Amino acid sequence: MYVNGSIQRNSPTDDRRSFYRHNPTVKFSKGETIFLQGEVPKHLYSIKSGVVEESNLTSDGNQQSIAFEIIGDIIPKSWAFSKATKTLFDYTALTDCELYVISKEDFQSQIAFNLDFARKLLNRIVVSLMGAKLKLDALEKPHASLKILYTIRYLCYQYGTSIGQSSVMIQVPLTQQEMADFTGLTRETTNLELNKLKRSKIISIDQKYYIVDIDKLNCIIDDDYESDSSMTMLPNGR
Repeated sequence: MYVNGSIQRNSPTDDRRSFYRHNPTVKFSKGETIFLQGEVPKHLYSIKSGVVEESNLTSDGNQQSIAFEIIGDIIPKSWAFSKATKTLFDYTALTDCELYVISKEDFQSQIAFNLDFARKLLNRIVVSLMGAKLKLDALEKPHASLKILYTIRYLCYQYGTSIGQSSVMIQVPLTQQEMADFTGLTRETTNLELNKLKRSKIISIDQKYYIVDIDKLNCIIDDDYESDSSMTMLPNGR
């Protein structure tokens, strides 16, 4: 597995993973529900492998994708940090997943008494916050073409892995419908805009994984985005 960028995610041997790996694991198949919105968790999970999708049910009955959680992330964060008594979103296995099962008490004890663990966890959360701002920026764009472009930039930043001098693979498999749900656009509009980017050779798609030419993406995005500041949140050895 390649690791992209000047800032890299922690390896599987860091203090977070050393703590997590002593806990039992549970497996969820693709599409299986992990937590329902409004559920009171009995424990939290840390992702050992796979991708988990956070989503919310809209007033018209559609499932709106909010974010993805990947290797090393904890769910649900708001409950783990005692900021909510119930889960705020639905959590579903986007791919087959294996999760560490962790008690809330043990997790909070690590934060209180293990400075290195707390520092690395904070770094992870700050990266997620930065990514959330990039996503918000994308969703506020006035035109579908810009929403797609800036969403791809966000996905590269948050989940991208370098596979060449200027190419990044987004390590979250997404169908066109899932991309449409994520951006709030229709599938037809999303398909149209993605096809434009494919014809321009800005993106290619390999079995639902997006490969992005960062240099070409930067040429048509009208703000500062340094490709060497993009980062993968995936540890080595996935």
